[in-house]
Amino acid sequence: MMLAWSFAARTPDEIARLLRALGKHRYVREVDHRLHWSVDHALAELPEFAPHASAFQARLRKERALDLGSRDPSLWREAKTEDVIAALTAFWTPDDAALRYRSRLIEALARTGLPAAAHAPFASAPNEPPHPELVLLDWELYPVDELDADRHAGALAAMEEAEEAVNASAPIYNEGPVMAAPELCEGAPSGVLADDFLVWSDGPYSYSDYVFRGVAKAAKLVEPPIGYQDL
Repeated sequence: MMLAWSFAARTPDEIARLLRALGKHRYVREVDHRLHWSVDHALAELPEFAPHASAFQARLRKERALDLGSRDPSLWREAKTEDVIAALTAFWTPDDAALRYRSRLIEALARTGLPAAAHAPFASAPNEPPHPELVLLDWELYPVDELDADRHAGALAAMEEAEEAVNASAPIYNEGPVMAAPELCEGAPSGVLADDFLVWSDGPYSYSDYVFRGVAKAAKLVEPPIGYQDL
């Protein structure tokens, strides 16, 4: 079961610091971020996205039967943390450019033939995420049995103190919030999210909580993250 931590990050700058800190944290084994083709299409006028949008259009000319609304993994591309930050900043900055990007995004998604996502921003059913999700944020932490006794002493001590039952060899997955069209187009009125940014984890609570507190500190957020035990 995955549990969520809320981070005191609501502006594009705060979220950028959070994503960078997560991606570089010493407990993170792997980072896997992906962007849907429609995001590249919407942001094609920006230099970070233009080559990807152009390459996808060239692919469409060759693959006439490609189903734009399918779950084909190739409709999402690998993205660096800075790509994700640039995309979120573009959509969530309250200016005329963001209005263009949002319009182009809705236009691209209409080409899929799928019904438009109708949920309120950041309020989709967790067990039935909308399709397509447009920004996928995933991180994998080191399993407990791969933690170095010196380098990772903090998390090991936190787990020992909590006396949790731990599957030491299980990989630990973290993921960001669901981000579909409502989140990108309506999620940050006036450039600020209505609620704190969520990150989910399926690891031992004490382990994830220790890591997330370190991440928030590294990101210079004004408050530590809040997990369910804090409530």
